[in-house]
Amino acid sequence: MAITRSDLDDNGLLLGLSPDRFREVAMPLLFDHLNAQCEGTVVVNRQARIVWLSDKYAARLGIDDPRSVRGREIEEILPASLLRRVAESGQAHLLDLMAVGDEHFVVTRLPLRDEDGTLVGAIGFVLLDRAQYLKPLVAKYGQLQNQLAATQRELLQARRARYSIAGFIGTSPAAAEVKRQARRAAQLDATLLLRGETGTGKELLAQGIHNLSPRAQGPFVAVNVAAIPDTLVEAELFGTAPGAYTGAERRARIGKFELADGGTLFLDEIGDLPLPLQAKLLRVLQEQEVEPLGSNRVRRLDVRVIAATHVDLEARVAAGSFR
Repeated sequence: MAITRSDLDDNGLLLGLSPDRFREVAMPLLFDHLNAQCEGTVVVNRQARIVWLSDKYAARLGIDDPRSVRGREIEEILPASLLRRVAESGQAHLLDLMAVGDEHFVVTRLPLRDEDGTLVGAIGFVLLDRAQYLKPLVAKYGQLQNQLAATQRELLQARRARYSIAGFIGTSPAAAEVKRQARRAAQLDATLLLRGETGTGKELLAQGIHNLSPRAQGPFVAVNVAAIPDTLVEAELFGTAPGAYTGAERRARIGKFELADGGTLFLDEIGDLPLPLQAKLLRVLQEQEVEPLGSNRVRRLDVRVIAATHVDLEARVAAGSFR
């Protein structure tokens, strides 16, 4: 249906034009405009058989009469077409490159539905007949990717482990044995527990193990569990979904486990971890997956955990305060 005087006032389209009337007016105009501006248009049914092919597209494909291909499967005319996938799944392909002979076309593919929302076919538009028209967009994307990579390198550098096992000072037999075991542990990808009094160099040793391990190029993230209020430990370790609790940020917050993905997470003073969170930590260690606070999304991780404590864990286990 065309636009009539009843749809207009002195400023053009009436304010408050009803949605139904807007669809009646806009949809045919949108199709006509796209068909006129594009290099070609093709429509298929749910079996991916051609229903309609524009004259412009037919001419580009060397077809004299567009009606001659009606009923033929789309791949017979366009072997690289993915319209069958769209017609079967109902999922749009908004921007893609399609090979046609020696050329590459920039195309968009959309599902077609009837008034009841039932999938009835798909439509494809050739937006551009030369892929080089996308060069400015690709160049911009490449520039953004380079900036992102540079930022990630800077963040990774900020989370580098600074110390090596050689920095663990000591020449006694006990110190030599500690360094020997640390070097051996570095070659294993198992979870580690370092035990020792405060000030004996547990974090230095953890950094040395990380730097000597296959994860040395990954991040090293250190968290002092005892320094975080009990109410914030879960959010700090596992992250939060947007608005997970009153006062939480409206955007997702990444937890320390995700920050350490591909590297090592050092949990200092693990003996002070609240008992309810110990079960969640156990699941992360077993399944290598984390679920942020307030989220139903589970993310797979690749993190090695090195924990440290100065307390008597056996006594806490006997007291029921540590798993």
